[in-house]
Amino acid sequence: MAFQMNEQEKILIVDDEPDTILILQDRLEMDGYEVVTATDGCDALELIDQDLPDLVLLDIQMPRLDGIETLTHIHEKYPGILVLMLTAHGTIQRAVEATKQGAYDFLEKPFQPEHITQKVDQALEHQRTVEHSTRDELLHSYEEIVGESPPILEVLKIVEKVADTNSTVLVQGESGTGKELVARALHQNSSRREKEMVVVNCAAIPDHLLESELFGHERGAFTGATYQKIGKFERAHGSTLFLDEIGDMSIELQSKLLRTLQEGEIERLGGTKVIRVDVRIIAATNQELRQAIEAGTFRQDLYYRLNMIPIHLPPLRARQEDILILAEYFLQKHSKAHNQPARLISQKARELFMQYDWPGNLRELEYSILRAVLFAEGDVILPKHLPEEIQSTSQREAESVPVGLTMKEMEKELILKTLERMEGNRTRTAEILGISLRSLQYKLKDYETAVERDT
Repeated sequence: MAFQMNEQEKILIVDDEPDTILILQDRLEMDGYEVVTATDGCDALELIDQDLPDLVLLDIQMPRLDGIETLTHIHEKYPGILVLMLTAHGTIQRAVEATKQGAYDFLEKPFQPEHITQKVDQALEHQRTVEHSTRDELLHSYEEIVGESPPILEVLKIVEKVADTNSTVLVQGESGTGKELVARALHQNSSRREKEMVVVNCAAIPDHLLESELFGHERGAFTGATYQKIGKFERAHGSTLFLDEIGDMSIELQSKLLRTLQEGEIERLGGTKVIRVDVRIIAATNQELRQAIEAGTFRQDLYYRLNMIPIHLPPLRARQEDILILAEYFLQKHSKAHNQPARLISQKARELFMQYDWPGNLRELEYSILRAVLFAEGDVILPKHLPEEIQSTSQREAESVPVGLTMKEMEKELILKTLERMEGNRTRTAEILGISLRSLQYKLKDYETAVERDT
């Protein structure tokens, strides 16, 4: 079942005066905002790192790290966050200077309740307008990456920033999450797009052949080398080389790859000529490379060289808002490709899509839609047209709810299971359950307290 909510906007108040915090917090919570507080800039930056607010109300004069320094740190790391400076009469000039340094506006003490509401509403309306424009622009520019959920929009923002650079990118995510789509989006929106991106699947080629595939070989370099071969690095000169499943590359070949990345040159197997190559590397893996480093199967220095720009692709189960969007996208794509009539997805089939875990991610969803397109008889895709494991989801869901639980116990089980599915992300969990983040935090705290009482 999919839960919907009107997302509560979060405001961070930063001030070393408890009375000021109390006045602002009471008013803003009365206006329906979620409020978190900090008493100095250092604590504020830690809170922002944990969970981004929609707006920061930031005092100028504070201990440890004052408002101007805090503003600088916020804009360096999170340029999209709006900041309203809080100022007393004696610091108005500094507040004006802060607006020149990127603060949206300032709010003067002593506060009038209606003035607080007006300023905050204006700032957040401006933020909504900017975010909506940015969202539409991103979705239009990167149409090959389908979805509108916050996790996928974050991916698109990174792609937007780094596409037209030469930075090495490491795309990590489970199998089927669309890592090659991200690589192609990076390439197609770079200055290298005139040349085709070259793809190598490191897991699909045996170790003894992968070196030749990447670097090429001279005739007679090894038994069976009856001709000269140009490797993928040379073919990708002036373009992009996508190394898929980099975690499956042998430790020996990793050393040679690292040298190539550092020096920008290769030698073919059996050759002596040094060949300069201008190649932008995008690597991808479904493995946890930090664990591979600890296990001694992946070089730490290569990891740092590849991980200049990390992109984490979320699994489909963490992109609930995108499931039906993607289903419709694949339905249109495969109906057209296989000369099939346009069909609708039945409500029951939609419910099954939302209940299913999608261990195969986008790839599994696409294949499920393709199967339905080929097997559906009428104008509507029904549950019977879907793979058996999806059809049986509803039954498994019913069987998974133990009989005899109280409503409170069922709520706890639902919250904890959703939190686990969202990989511990409390904000996303609250969104899916349709409750505020503060309510979720209170409930989780209650569960922890209950456990402590029982032990």
